[in-house]
Amino acid sequence: MKTLSLPDLTPAAASPGTGLMARRSAGTHAAFALPLLRPGMRILDCGCGPGSITLGLAERVRPGGVIGIDYQGAQLQQANEKAAERSLNAAFIQANVYELPFGAAEFDGVFSHALFEHLARPTAALMELRRVMKPGAFIALRSPDWGGFVLDPWDEDVSAAIQAYRDLQIESGSDVLAGRKLGTWLRATGFHHVTPSASYEIYPSTRLIADHLARQLEQNDQEAAAFILREWAETPGAMFAQSWFEAVGWKPWM
Repeated sequence: MKTLSLPDLTPAAASPGTGLMARRSAGTHAAFALPLLRPGMRILDCGCGPGSITLGLAERVRPGGVIGIDYQGAQLQQANEKAAERSLNAAFIQANVYELPFGAAEFDGVFSHALFEHLARPTAALMELRRVMKPGAFIALRSPDWGGFVLDPWDEDVSAAIQAYRDLQIESGSDVLAGRKLGTWLRATGFHHVTPSASYEIYPSTRLIADHLARQLEQNDQEAAAFILREWAETPGAMFAQSWFEAVGWKPWM
């Protein structure tokens, strides 16, 4: 079994790379969900990581609040400290998405970014999330899809290095095509008015994303592929674009 620094929640999971994830915000990575938020709402953010997106959601629902959960607890104390510094009604706790520590019908909405591609049982997680949602509540999911990765410049060596990383994800249990399946999973678990969308993220730093991938390749004895990605990142004008799929659904009123 290969090891990846990503939350697979199977439940054996490693700590994510905070340098990459801490740069994410609600404005950049939850834009599709922001129109759904209203002041006073209570929101659950699943797979919150360092909480950088969660805090932005909390800003939007003041005087309501957000609870962020993550299977890994290493980053949660710092996230709680940042919430306190900004006087936000946001709390971060360690929890398993398959067994949430909440009662039925507690939340007005659920948000999850870059989590479902790592779940071994995505529909089971959705059923548990549906349990804690109020009737008429929304759910907003976002996951990448490796069918739409675009790198430039591109050659056989870069292609092989990306394929090596893709293979690591698959061997760790991740679904590299999860993005396109979000809507299907929502419909299968009883959500209605499911609306899919898609977008691209172009990483402003090719060195940052290449290092994130290369470190994990090196951890799995793929030094040659890691070297290729690091060298590629130094190419003037290099570009790394990642496709993301979103899906919004609603819990029925009855």
